[in-house]
Amino acid sequence: MRKTTLSRRGFLTAAAAAAASPLVLPGSSLGMDGAMAPSERITIGVFGVGNRGSDSIRAMTPLPDHQIVAIADCRRDRAERARDVVNNIYANRTGFEGYKGCDITWDFEEVIDRPDIDALWGTVPDHWHGPIYSRMIRSGKDLYCEKPVTRYVKQGQKIVELARQYGTIIQVGTQQRSSWHFRKACALARNGYLGKIHTIQVAAPRGAAYPAAEPCDVPEGFNYDRWSGPAPMFPFDNRRCEWLAMYMISHYCAGFITNWGVHHLDIAGWGVPEVFEKPFTLEPVMGEMPEGGMTDTWVKWRLNLRWESGLLLEYCSTGDPYPQGCRFIGDEGWVHASRAEFSASDPALLEVEFKDTDDPLHISPGSHLDKGPGRPGYAYTPHTADFFRSIRTRQDPVSPIEQGHCATTLGNISDITLHCKRPLKWDWETTSFIDDDEANKMLSRAERAPWTL
Repeated sequence: MRKTTLSRRGFLTAAAAAAASPLVLPGSSLGMDGAMAPSERITIGVFGVGNRGSDSIRAMTPLPDHQIVAIADCRRDRAERARDVVNNIYANRTGFEGYKGCDITWDFEEVIDRPDIDALWGTVPDHWHGPIYSRMIRSGKDLYCEKPVTRYVKQGQKIVELARQYGTIIQVGTQQRSSWHFRKACALARNGYLGKIHTIQVAAPRGAAYPAAEPCDVPEGFNYDRWSGPAPMFPFDNRRCEWLAMYMISHYCAGFITNWGVHHLDIAGWGVPEVFEKPFTLEPVMGEMPEGGMTDTWVKWRLNLRWESGLLLEYCSTGDPYPQGCRFIGDEGWVHASRAEFSASDPALLEVEFKDTDDPLHISPGSHLDKGPGRPGYAYTPHTADFFRSIRTRQDPVSPIEQGHCATTLGNISDITLHCKRPLKWDWETTSFIDDDEANKMLSRAERAPWTL
C-alpha cells in the first residue's frame, strides 16, 4: 500500500496562529479528542466550485480524514466564497477562529503541480473532463471525477487507459451506487430474486431550451478563455456559462441524455453486467430538439437497446413514457429505484435479507443509514468516504473508472444514434460502432489547443 504523503500546511498555519495567541493548542489539531492527526489526513485540491463543487465540499465536511488545501476556479468570487467556507470548516474543527489554510487560484495547473496534495477533486464543466482528468492522472495523484467521465467516447477510453497505466484510484461521481436502495435494487437483479431479467427501463430528466442571449462584457474576475478551454471560443454572454444552459449546449455537454442519464444508465449496468460487457444494437424511436436559441441537445428522447440474449433496455426522457429512475423487470417480478422512490411488484422484495452466497455488491461507508421505502438517504458523503477508503487501501471504489466510462458511453452513443436516425451496432471490445464510419467519427471532436488530452 502506498504511504499517503499528507500536507501539513494547514496544521502549521493553525499552530502559528496559536503561537501568536494566549490560547492553548486544541487537542483536535493534534489528533486528540477523536480527531485525526494532520499527518494522516488526505490533502485535497478542488477544481470548480459552482453548484457541484460546493456540494462536494459540504459532503466532505462530516468526514475527519481530509483537508482541502487549494481551490481552482475561473471565477474569483466563487473561489473566494468556497475558500471562506473551507476555512470556517477547519476553524470549527481545530478551534482556531482565524484559520487560513486554503489557497485559491484560477490556474488549475498550479494545483496539479503541488507536491503536498494527495487527491484532486474534479467538478468542472463536462467539456473540460477529458483534458483536465488526463492531466490529473499524469500528476500521480488520485482523483474524484464528476460524471459524465468525458464529453466524448474516445476521451473516456484514453482516461481508462491512463488510470490503469498510472495506478490511479478514481471514484466516478455516480453517487447513486452509495445509496442503499439503488444497491439493493441491483443486488436483487443480480442474485436472481426477480428471475431472469428481460427488460430494463431507464428514464432521466428531460432537457431544456434556452433562447439566445446578447453578447456582453466578461465580468471582472472571470477568466472566460480558461473556462472555454478545449471548446470553441464564442462571444461571451450572461447565460451560456450558467446552470442549466451550459448543460444544453453541445460544445460543453451532450445534454441530459448523458449528463443526467449517466446516473440511471450506470445503475442498469451495475444490476445487469451484460449491459456493460456484450455488444448490442441501438434503435432510435424519438428525439426532440429545441427550436432555435442557444441550446442544441435533446429535450426529449427514446431509444431501444437490444442484446443478442434478448435483453432489452428502453431508454427515454422522464415521462416519455416511463417514470424517472431504473426499473429491472424479470420473469418473476420487478423493482424500481429512483432518488425519490423504491418500489417493487411485491413489497416483500424490499425487505429481502440476502444470503451469504449472494453478492451484496460493494457497500460504501455509511450507505446503510436512513433506510426505508421512500427514504433513499443521502449518498454524497458515503460516496466520498468510499473514495477516501480506496485511497488508503488502494482497492477500487464503488464507482471505478471503467464502469463510469461505460455508463457515460451509453449516454453518448444514444445521443449519436438519435443524430444518425438509424440503428447502430455497438462493440465494447473495440469501443466503436460496428461497420459505420460516419457514426465512429462522432466519437471524438477536435479540442482547442492547447487543451488536448
